[in-house]
Amino acid sequence: MARSHRSTSGPDRFPGSRAAALRPTRGRSATAMYLRAHLYGAAVGRTILDRCISAVDPADRARLAPLRPQFEGEIATTRRLLTGISPVGAPGRRMVRVSATIALAALPAGPIVRDPLTRLGLLESLRTLVVAKRSMWELLAESWVADGDDAAVVDARAPGPDDDDDTMLPGDVRSLLLALADQARSQENLLEELRRGYGLELFG
Repeated sequence: MARSHRSTSGPDRFPGSRAAALRPTRGRSATAMYLRAHLYGAAVGRTILDRCISAVDPADRARLAPLRPQFEGEIATTRRLLTGISPVGAPGRRMVRVSATIALAALPAGPIVRDPLTRLGLLESLRTLVVAKRSMWELLAESWVADGDDAAVVDARAPGPDDDDDTMLPGDVRSLLLALADQARSQENLLEELRRGYGLELFG
């Protein structure tokens, strides 16, 4: 029986359309996907921060409360950058909130946290998100995004039609990104101090 004709191309060869689909995402598209993922993560982190503030002792609440406006400013900056880089812009606030709610459903903690072990888990989760955020700012500060004369950065300075804040990116975007990385590092240090303190208290 005659065998059906088989392609002589090797196992690493694919038809043109499939090869295009498997082509790695790079450059502007990769940056937009990266920022969009971090934007959703930031929304989750903002909600976890509120739960951590409710969970810690009163003296530590005063230390965590200033992180709220910092998180809001970081989210606004991420939206500005994404709006300038991606042709589809940043996802709407409602979509981000819904996604954050779905992600938080996996955490065994309501708005008022009472169990010490759950409190420790929330602090650890928030610290992990802050470490990822710091990494993002540091990477962007060393990338083309930090070039103040880049068209994407210029576009990112203009408020979008659905924005209701006055956040603007300064001309020296690299300095802004490095300052945000330093701010995230301070947040990380604070959360690590609280995590260790409450963890040793719990397990001691």
